[in-house]
Amino acid sequence: MNTLFGYQSEVLTIDCLWQERVLAVGRDRSMQLFKVHDESRLIFRSSTSSLECCCFIDNSEFVSGSDDGNIELWGIQKKKPDNGRNYNGHIASSWVSSVCACRGSDLAASGAGNGSVRLWAVEGAGKGIRPLHDLPLTGFVNSLAFAKSGKFLLAGVGQEPRLGRWGHNSAARNGVAIQRLKLL
Repeated sequence: MNTLFGYQSEVLTIDCLWQERVLAVGRDRSMQLFKVHDESRLIFRSSTSSLECCCFIDNSEFVSGSDDGNIELWGIQKKKPDNGRNYNGHIASSWVSSVCACRGSDLAASGAGNGSVRLWAVEGAGKGIRPLHDLPLTGFVNSLAFAKSGKFLLAGVGQEPRLGRWGHNSAARNGVAIQRLKLL
């Protein structure tokens, strides 16, 4: 087993794809891309806020979510988000607590502490992302995953945030919400 060092605090989210690369976000406000084979890493920092979650889109692009409600599209060749753009994807400045991508497509999703789930079209390097659809839920969206077929989006929803008990929504039910998606 390899141990990858570099964070000054807890690791909040981790993702990997086909190549020997690991993408992770830490409480130290950094996102790091580990190249396991080379035993090296790249460090990415958001200029606006604390990064909370991350996900690979493909082997050269990835998306992150922040505690200020923004999501950012990053490229492996740059240390800053794509064209310096960020997208305020969720209302009421609710932090983005989860992001995911439908593998092999241009579809991504983000979930926030206010129950908002947003679908995004990833338009690629230099073009950014654009919002497609909102899916309102009740509770904290603590995790997201697309089915391998791409026909469903699953959301882990709770009465409290995934990393603490500083909020509570008694109207929410702890569970998994399943949303059927129509692929065009």
